[in-house]
Amino acid sequence: MVNRKGRVSNSPTFLSRVVVVHLRKMRNTLINRTFNTPLGIISCDLNSNYTFIELQNSGSYKNGTYEKFKTSAHDIELIEFKVKQPFYNGETIADSKCWIWRIEKVKEIFEDLEIKVLITDFPKNSEFDFASGENLDAFEITNDKWKLHIGTEDGEILNYRAENNDWFPTRLLNKKNHWQEITELNKSSILTNVPELKIGEKIHLQYLTAFDKQNTETINTWVAIDEHKSELEKWIGIK
Repeated sequence: MVNRKGRVSNSPTFLSRVVVVHLRKMRNTLINRTFNTPLGIISCDLNSNYTFIELQNSGSYKNGTYEKFKTSAHDIELIEFKVKQPFYNGETIADSKCWIWRIEKVKEIFEDLEIKVLITDFPKNSEFDFASGENLDAFEITNDKWKLHIGTEDGEILNYRAENNDWFPTRLLNKKNHWQEITELNKSSILTNVPELKIGEKIHLQYLTAFDKQNTETINTWVAIDEHKSELEKWIGIK
């Protein structure tokens, strides 16, 4: 390793810091869920710097299913559901699949979690674009036959939830920029770095997808993924 003076350092302290940084960047996929669509395969993954995961139980809500897991430092509930149809404007879509991750810190060890939503195997004639809106980070994939949207809450609404201690720790409130910088939006993926929680703190993260046949006269797939946390909880039947 090269230190600031340009010399190679074999210091145990220096090397141990390098090893720690490297280990924190290592990712193991603990949970993988997929959704096959005409525009490609959507995957929703939970990644960690550890490998331990154990399914505790599973079951159903009124309009969704859940699985509860234990990882090295967290209790995690993964909820899978479809969006409510028809929408407020009477429109519908062909299909959807959505995921909510409810994460609680239960052990005092550092576990570096990230959630990644990615689309692969898309047709060659597919076009990508950003499609964010108020309180929404999203991107779209289209071709001459189909359209698809993938989205999550943006940093502003996450910070609002932190302000109200609504499944986002108030301790993490950003009073300066009023924005939570935990999500990276790309043209074909969404990556969320789950903030380091303290024992007992909880966080809710949601990812919605929807597709339909191409129709430039409607934004129905965008409407499908632009949904508030509280409305999703009512629809699913989460108490």
